[in-house]
Amino acid sequence: MLLIGKITRTRGNRGELIVSLAPGASAPRTGSQIELRSSRRVQPYTVEGIALSPGEAVLSLSGVDGIPDALRLVGCELWADGPPAAAGDDPALLGFRVFDRQGDCWGTVVSQPRFSLNQVLEVAEEGTGRTILVPWHPELVVRVDRPARILVIDPPPGLRELNR
Repeated sequence: MLLIGKITRTRGNRGELIVSLAPGASAPRTGSQIELRSSRRVQPYTVEGIALSPGEAVLSLSGVDGIPDALRLVGCELWADGPPAAAGDDPALLGFRVFDRQGDCWGTVVSQPRFSLNQVLEVAEEGTGRTILVPWHPELVVRVDRPARILVIDPPPGLRELNR
């Protein structure tokens, strides 16, 4: 099973759930089986509907028919069976070059720790090799170009100097 994301809030009055997707994770398809995990339980569900937006997904799950059902699931992690890995189909961003919107190269992604849902990329700075931590967030990561192995970010002022 692979971590897909975390349920952050509800939407509407039909029990829809907003899921913050984990970096590199692909959203489950309609009809697929998933598990929702919390510190106290593991619950199986079937995805009845899904709508995607950058970094998030809106899910409708079997048996979740209203706001009270949905509120009990906020904070749970969403896990699903991943597709069989094909050669060269690794969703990780290791080895990607990181550029800001001005075209400055920040370095190369050397690690993508997956210890929590607060994902960061460890980028080895060009020339110095110093590690820069770049949060994985939809407002920060502008574009991922997998064929070119390039990641474009829009960092807030001072992010590059934060770890010096």
